[in-house]
Amino acid sequence: MRRLLFVLALSLVVPTLARAEAQPDIETDAPRVFSIQPRPYRLGHEFSLGLGILPLDAFYKGAVIGASYTYHFSDFWAWEMANINYSLNIDTGLEGELLDRYGVRPVDAAGGEVTLIGTTSLIVKPLFGKFSAFNLSKVFAETYFTAGGGPIRLEREGRGTFYFTAQIGVGIRFWVAKAFSLRFDVRDYLIFNDALPTNQLMFMIGASFNYWNGDEKKPVGERGGSFQ
Repeated sequence: MRRLLFVLALSLVVPTLARAEAQPDIETDAPRVFSIQPRPYRLGHEFSLGLGILPLDAFYKGAVIGASYTYHFSDFWAWEMANINYSLNIDTGLEGELLDRYGVRPVDAAGGEVTLIGTTSLIVKPLFGKFSAFNLSKVFAETYFTAGGGPIRLEREGRGTFYFTAQIGVGIRFWVAKAFSLRFDVRDYLIFNDALPTNQLMFMIGASFNYWNGDEKKPVGERGGSFQ
């Protein structure tokens, strides 16, 4: 009888101890809470000016000046309606050196030098966040990707011809103020000329001026946000 009572008491105590061990330690297993803050900077009508370089061609380097207008539908999508870039090309002297030393003139398979690029592109902006600059101030930044196309002008011996180019690119933006930001863009152009398609790569640093008169009090779910 005593053994039976001991077994019954033990069967009641063991589940209680198991439940006590299964309970989380509030001090050590406290849940971590992440919050998504509304973006402090929003884009609407964006006007950009930039300076860049076309570095790939061995026979010339392009010094580029560009301008663009972008309409931002939301914090995630935008349409760069027009991006115009003019290239002032500088001869590297390689063609003349080949002609003087070896008596050969290289065949221009690229179709000529790039002088004008005009594209329209879709922009996706999936990443937004903030950094600490020397632990003194916060810097807000945004990463974006572009894809589009348009006409490109290639010039050979003073004669220019327009072709179609498709471009993809990536960029990062740093905000200075709500109406002003700095950009760094890298864009790759695939040029469909008379010969085989060729590539041109452009690096550009620019300044953007933003105008936005929308509702600054939209819910986070409509505006997007950044992790805190």
